[in-house]
Amino acid sequence: MKRNTASSAAVSANTFKFDLDRAKPSITEYGNTIREANQNDFPVLAGNGVSFFTITMKSGALRVPHWHPNAWELDYCVAGEARFWLVGPDNARKTVKQVVDIRPGQIIFIPQGWFHAIKNLGTSDLKLVLTFNSGMPTDIGIPVGLNGIGNNVFAQAFDVSPDVFNHFNESNKFFAPPLTKSTGRKS
Repeated sequence: MKRNTASSAAVSANTFKFDLDRAKPSITEYGNTIREANQNDFPVLAGNGVSFFTITMKSGALRVPHWHPNAWELDYCVAGEARFWLVGPDNARKTVKQVVDIRPGQIIFIPQGWFHAIKNLGTSDLKLVLTFNSGMPTDIGIPVGLNGIGNNVFAQAFDVSPDVFNHFNESNKFFAPPLTKSTGRKS
């Protein structure tokens, strides 16, 4: 049994409680939000290897493709309908690709380091509660990677001209707005 060595005088009634729904969003893009209860926001989590997030996405919004190098992710659907795309290696180093839809009451597990994206398929807001096995999970998304590595490297990787990447929107760091039905472009 692990004992808490902190002085009992330092423990307050709010030490073990955190109002995630009322926390200020750590990320807001296109009306979509992420709120966090990590070891910095909720200090009682420090050293316990866990954090909780909520993600609220507007209809048609996309959480850009990304991965978490230091944590697995377990997502619980509170409201709405979500589609997840997952890509990663199996134990034989073969690529696994899956598309998984979830609705309220269902969960999805995303292994550490697996590339994934989330889309709100419904007509109302999607709300997910995310659990990570890290007190401070990190996130690397395609727009950040493209901006950091550069057009020439991606051009060589995909055997295309670097000009192909000149018009990519690298400002959508976490979310992309819905596509319109008539043009296929973002609204």
